[in-house]
Amino acid sequence: MKRFLAAALLSVIAVAPAWAQAPAAKATRVLFIGNSLTYETDIPGRVAKVAKATGRNVVVESIAYPAFSLEDHWRDGRAMEAIKKGWDYVVLQQGTSGQEDARRELIEMVKRFDKPIRATGAKTAVYMVWPLSDRPKEWPDVMLSYRMAAKGADAILIPAGEAWFRALSKDPRLKLYSDPIHPSSFGSDLATLTIYLTLFPAGPQEFNEAFVKDVARVLEIPDSRRDAFFDAATLAIDSPLTIK
Repeated sequence: MKRFLAAALLSVIAVAPAWAQAPAAKATRVLFIGNSLTYETDIPGRVAKVAKATGRNVVVESIAYPAFSLEDHWRDGRAMEAIKKGWDYVVLQQGTSGQEDARRELIEMVKRFDKPIRATGAKTAVYMVWPLSDRPKEWPDVMLSYRMAAKGADAILIPAGEAWFRALSKDPRLKLYSDPIHPSSFGSDLATLTIYLTLFPAGPQEFNEAFVKDVARVLEIPDSRRDAFFDAATLAIDSPLTIK
């Protein structure tokens, strides 16, 4: 009997450390670099909330300042210091960038940032935004600029602007803007949804009714808009519009 108890005790001792020290799931680290279009409604924080609601371990950080372009960030230096901390994704965001000179700058700066980002083992993602609310004719130019910037650096494209365009095309009354350029909370939800589904694509087994409900709940997307928002985001990601 004593021999049996001793053997059992040794077995528990041998197994316990492995169980007790089981590593937690490694966090996916995401750094956002941008301006008020990123920070004003806390897009990074919204992404983190969605991740938590869907059971993902995601850590986010943001380097974003008023009216900063990517060139401003490059000269400022704080974004570069943040990149050196090591991330899985670095999300780059600039202004509308639909004009030719702004397009050239966006393409060049994404390429420039991509080199140090890749050097740390991270992936570059380009967060497409939208035109000014009173310049609807610039939608194709803005979308093209961000597509070209992502393609030029072989980076991930986050087509939030296209998701906005799709949603507004279905219902022009949607209040996605809070002022001529910044997103409302509603607009930020659609942008966040597009960012999240781009960086963390849900497989067919995960993308079910429960998943959709959890994401809509944490973003406070009303039931009347839920399907339209998911359609706009997923179509923008999977079936980009042809720009003439």
